[in-house]
Amino acid sequence: RNGAPEMVARKLCKLIAEHPTLIRSKDGGLHKSHHNRPVLVIMDRNMDLITPVQHASTYQALVDDVLDHKANRVEFNVKQDANTTTKGRGRAPPVVRKKLDIDPDVDPFYSQHKFNPFPEAIESNGAELQEVSAREQQIRSKTGAAGAGGAPAATAAVASSSGGGAGGGGDSTELATAVESLPVLLDRKKKLEVHTSILQAVMNEVAARDVPQFYELETSLATGSYKNDPSSAKKEVIELVADPAKGNVNDKVRLVIVYALSNGVGNTSDIDEVAQAMKESLETKGSTISADGAAGSAAAAAAADGSGSHGTLTKEDRALLESGLRAIDYLKKLRSMQMIPTMSSMMQTEVSGGTASTGSDMLSSFMARATNQATGLLAKATDKLGTMLGTTHKHRSTIAVENICEMRPNTEDDDYLYLDPRVKGDVDVAALRNAARAPVREAIAFMIGGGCYGEYQNLQMVANE
Repeated sequence: RNGAPEMVARKLCKLIAEHPTLIRSKDGGLHKSHHNRPVLVIMDRNMDLITPVQHASTYQALVDDVLDHKANRVEFNVKQDANTTTKGRGRAPPVVRKKLDIDPDVDPFYSQHKFNPFPEAIESNGAELQEVSAREQQIRSKTGAAGAGGAPAATAAVASSSGGGAGGGGDSTELATAVESLPVLLDRKKKLEVHTSILQAVMNEVAARDVPQFYELETSLATGSYKNDPSSAKKEVIELVADPAKGNVNDKVRLVIVYALSNGVGNTSDIDEVAQAMKESLETKGSTISADGAAGSAAAAAAADGSGSHGTLTKEDRALLESGLRAIDYLKKLRSMQMIPTMSSMMQTEVSGGTASTGSDMLSSFMARATNQATGLLAKATDKLGTMLGTTHKHRSTIAVENICEMRPNTEDDDYLYLDPRVKGDVDVAALRNAARAPVREAIAFMIGGGCYGEYQNLQMVANE
């Protein structure tokens, strides 16, 4: 109620009610399918400021977070192998900019695994790539045996199908079918190799910046784990933001913002202390990871552009730090005026399978599989990404939509304004609950102020349940 969501809802409701075709059918009567109408839930970004700032743990969200991702195109830098270059011996290996397109509507792997935790996506990619490679090798071995002197697959298939006798028809048909399936198999392999490259790029960023450590601490702050121990919360945040080997400026500013928005872990002076510790550490020690994700010596970059007097940060990093500090000051003002909710109860934690031991069992089995997996990428992910597996958090928007769809009393179902284009004026929620109310089969969540992949995937997770 009140604010931008109510203004948008009333304008939209009036527009639909006055539209000549959206409400009434051609014969002037009401549509009989009104029981299956979707519910549109309009929310304000101020209800949950943590989720879009917090680090992610799923494949698609991490691609968008740590790589250059826009309009289904992913761009990232890849260092060439120095041994394969003939020029510039003794120099750093050249860097190549890769541009890859990924579309969940036409890419089966991306469609199936974009919502999965990152380690699971790595594991699935390795397993599917092994399966496809084995199938390809099987087909090529058949065609190679059928062809004379190593004839190409297509030639071998033609020769087999045209020269088959009375007893060879079955073999030639099977061979022709295998050869026909090879282009489809190679296309699938090509798409999987694209994801292998992307997973490697994400893994490089995640490992270099220690993203799982930021993710774990932010999640603990947002779910209220430190509510009864604010001193430990402040200590751990300061230790992480003051460590030049962990995270870049962006990661640290985001952690401090989550700390400022979390309930029961610190007052204004605590936030000032944490922000000052981050500022002093970055200005004196710098960061081993620059804001654009490039690992290396930030000090060397600062010296190269003649900015050594400003510490060891690059110009881009300093600009990002200054804007981050301004954002933290703004949040402190809003918090002092109680204009934004603090987020201790804004997320619900559920461990997959129902018990805490299940999460550790999942991680143990994941680590066991990593030792047997052919790809070295999975083994590398095991050490860095264990905290990202096994736990699911319901975000504030997911909880609100779920409560409204399931008509739960004493929740958002009571507090939200209900409008119906078929009804004049506001809908009486109490009367609506007592009346025969059709179950909600479809819901549309709209966030004024912009949503994020984390919320989108969280809602899809509940929908799939």
